[in-house]
Amino acid sequence: MLQMRSAATAAPCSLATLLLRRLSLYSSSPVYSIRHHAPAALSSQSSGTWSPPPLSCSPRARGFSAWASSSGPVGPAESPATKALEAKIKEQLEADAVTVVDTSGDGRHVVIDVVSKVFEGKSAVNRQRMVYKAIWEELQSTVHAVDQMTTKTPAEAAANK
Repeated sequence: MLQMRSAATAAPCSLATLLLRRLSLYSSSPVYSIRHHAPAALSSQSSGTWSPPPLSCSPRARGFSAWASSSGPVGPAESPATKALEAKIKEQLEADAVTVVDTSGDGRHVVIDVVSKVFEGKSAVNRQRMVYKAIWEELQSTVHAVDQMTTKTPAEAAANK
């Protein structure tokens, strides 16, 4: 049975966090990890100071961190999903230029750049709201997230070139 320590000697992170770290680093079997590594996790806290678990060189841990920190492959520039988003934005905002890039490869994450005269006099937040309003239906079904959005007036776009 696991013994709980008093609140006065508690480590800076919770016991659950420490156990989950140990689980993810040592084994893919949760039952094995809990039975064999929980006592070690508790005994490492008994000294009163907390130290991070040792780094694991397992392919599972390396694969996850590499997957989580990098963006997916860039999708085709001419995919139907990106073309549909470009057309809707261009039509509803009377845009001079619209670029939609699929960053995930499946149309779920996109980067949007819009140049339109209707942005003149609007704050950055209101400009983004206008773009989100134009693609609201796609945000409810196809698109999961807009990773980055750039909204400029024609004068701002010309100044940046």
